[in-house]
Amino acid sequence: MWQRKRGSREHAGRDDHAHRPRRPDRSPSPSPLTNTTASALQSSVGNAALTRMLRASPTTAAPPPVQRVNGADGDQPAQNPPAVQQPTPDQVMAGITTLVDNPPMVNYGARRQGRAHGEFWMRFPRSKQGEEAEETLSETSALLFDSMKAAQQQARADDPDNAAEDTNNREVQGMLINDRLVFATNYNSSIDILVGQGTEAVGEEPTLRELLQFQQSDEDRVRGLRGHEAENLLAKLASFRRKHEAIFSGQRGAGEQGRGPDATAMALRAKVDAPVVVVDVEDPDLHTMLTDTDHEGRVFLLRFAALDPRAKTKGKNRGAPTQEGSVHAEQKLLLALRQAGIHPRRDVRKPIAIMGKYRPCMGCAAALMYYRERLGFAGLRFDENYGHYFQGSVDSLYAHQRHVLDADYYTYIRQMVRDDITSTPAMANEAAPQGAQFRRGGPTLRVPGRYASRQADVTPPTSDAELDDDGMYTRVRRPLADTWTLDTAPAGIGQGSATHTIPRRKYERLTDEQAQELHTLWNGAKGAPPDDASRRRALELADEYNARDRMTFEYLGGVVNMDPGRFGGYVARYRSDGHWTHIPSRSNKLESEPRSRKKGAPEKQFTKGGDLDDDGRNIIKGVIRGLPTNTWSTEWERYHRGTARGELNPTKAPDDLLRTLAQLRRDRAYNVPSMSKYLHTGEKGDNLRKAISRKGEKLLAEYEASSSKPVKTEADETTSPPPPPRRSAGGASSRSRGGRTERLPMRPAPSSHTGQAESSSAGAGRLQPVPQVPGYTLRIDMYNNQPYYVDEDTGYHYALINGRMVRLESRDDVEMEDDYR
Repeated sequence: MWQRKRGSREHAGRDDHAHRPRRPDRSPSPSPLTNTTASALQSSVGNAALTRMLRASPTTAAPPPVQRVNGADGDQPAQNPPAVQQPTPDQVMAGITTLVDNPPMVNYGARRQGRAHGEFWMRFPRSKQGEEAEETLSETSALLFDSMKAAQQQARADDPDNAAEDTNNREVQGMLINDRLVFATNYNSSIDILVGQGTEAVGEEPTLRELLQFQQSDEDRVRGLRGHEAENLLAKLASFRRKHEAIFSGQRGAGEQGRGPDATAMALRAKVDAPVVVVDVEDPDLHTMLTDTDHEGRVFLLRFAALDPRAKTKGKNRGAPTQEGSVHAEQKLLLALRQAGIHPRRDVRKPIAIMGKYRPCMGCAAALMYYRERLGFAGLRFDENYGHYFQGSVDSLYAHQRHVLDADYYTYIRQMVRDDITSTPAMANEAAPQGAQFRRGGPTLRVPGRYASRQADVTPPTSDAELDDDGMYTRVRRPLADTWTLDTAPAGIGQGSATHTIPRRKYERLTDEQAQELHTLWNGAKGAPPDDASRRRALELADEYNARDRMTFEYLGGVVNMDPGRFGGYVARYRSDGHWTHIPSRSNKLESEPRSRKKGAPEKQFTKGGDLDDDGRNIIKGVIRGLPTNTWSTEWERYHRGTARGELNPTKAPDDLLRTLAQLRRDRAYNVPSMSKYLHTGEKGDNLRKAISRKGEKLLAEYEASSSKPVKTEADETTSPPPPPRRSAGGASSRSRGGRTERLPMRPAPSSHTGQAESSSAGAGRLQPVPQVPGYTLRIDMYNNQPYYVDEDTGYHYALINGRMVRLESRDDVEMEDDYR
């Protein structure tokens, strides 16, 4: 346990660092904590008093001393008196948030792919000479990742009610330490299912080689990938498997055929028939497993029991399991070093490296650097070409390794944000174009963010392996082609040129004159209310500012004093349909409807509705999955997958869902029992009926009353702004349904209006044909009858605009920090 190292932070001190030889390709270590750095951090977290004190002190060439609790080896306390107050972990978290939420960092995939720079270092295939152990460690992790996904698919087929979801398989990272290997995943269930399936298949504890026999089909591997991405993935996995066949047969790893010695390969070869060992981070024998000579050549699969689901102790669902927790795989490996009490000088006798399928995210790269530079693991090798920033990574450190979150860690993040840019990989067969520069060991090209890869894999090697009919191994060089300039990069890159037009980032601002003009056009001036012409001009300008200058609707909505989602919806509709003509209503008469033959007050009459159909289920599911952080929604997902049993309490359902249910019941006449069965709130639906009547109908009435505010025109005619689409292109928010009260369209007859949608700008009852697009499923938005398309491979939403499919920002585009991990 870590208590074995009580009184030691493994900080070697600056004098020791000064005499340590540095690798030429290592990124420069950050400067020690100075008054300027500390002042910047304290200012970013709002500590004004300490900031003034720091700025008042003179700046010297030598850094001010910082008191450490213990010396380098934990024997004597540091003698330097404190001169700069160390920030708390909460202050460090706040300072990092300020760094990453501002330029030059921008969102990618509505934060599902985190935040990164507007430009990337694209790293092309390179020689891994001198990095053989790290190369094999990364390739083994990629094969293990593929095996875990295959095992999960098999588990779901065997027991669909209890198998873990495939989305819980995000990443695999490996650690080489003292000639043994430790592999970790984000989720414990990934390891549990793989080992369980392996044990069932071989009848005993499986070896790593036996586990790697679990393989996905090519169809499953490439689902959701683009053509060149699929080709790239399949080529790399095939190459990795050939190399591992050579390793397991004893032909690769010892420095053969001009290749340097490979400590990872030799560890894989040492005890190839020994079963894997599943071990927990808090196992009291972990120190022995990582240090003694008897365990050299063994393969460990690492768990962290604190992340396992636990039975709920309160509420109606008491006894039901909680959701499984996760941490980034690199952090689980670092936590193992800390919990096992590994002393970097006494216990690490041989090469140590941490590498995985993906390059580390920004938060994990800073943690790895902290262990190397500040906790004494001087020989730790890892991929310093970091990927995107994910808040979940830093949150995990705060939860499980708070000792890392100090001024040094903040400095690493600050340098990554301010002094460098994010890295992204090229394809495995992609030659570096003309103009690429040599950086950190290989050819690199600075490219706009729109060219970055959707996968955060490590930089591919140029080496490959060939096996003849007798299984004899030959080391070869992978042929590379100029696909960057011909196929992969958009046409604007030019033939091999590193020059390009960099798009302006999303934080541009209007001049005072432009802001005043836009505000006046939309809202009018004193004595001169806005008219249709002025608002049309405002929409034209807003569309131009958003599309050309990348200004967000959060900013533009503030300029015109309107909700960003609502204003963005107007712009999106203008972009899609052009200017629309408003037809004012001059009468308060309603369309004639058939009279009911039933006696009594209408609200007291009962008519049994129809069962919930696919459209209704999709609407309800869309609302629930648009609220991913809501506890009730999370529980419903578990019930929906069959991983939990019982009934949910409908009175605790989110307001958005209850309001939608009330609207579906009123406008589409779905009966409550069928909705209740789908929501897992009871067979008869009595509780759901009460929740809708007592709460949902009230919420619906309040919502419709608040979204029908009239606007005066110059002709003194009362009109309502046109409703924005629920989904919109160009970054508009999808949460506003606003402008005017609308009822849901009644369910169509089974075969009516196929491929058509009701026009939202023409009169009621007019139908305009909407074309079917191969590869996409046509759907109609339930709130405004606007057509949109769902990609059958990825599930993303698109609009057909001027003959081109444009990706929409949907309600599912919420902050998902680790989606590709």
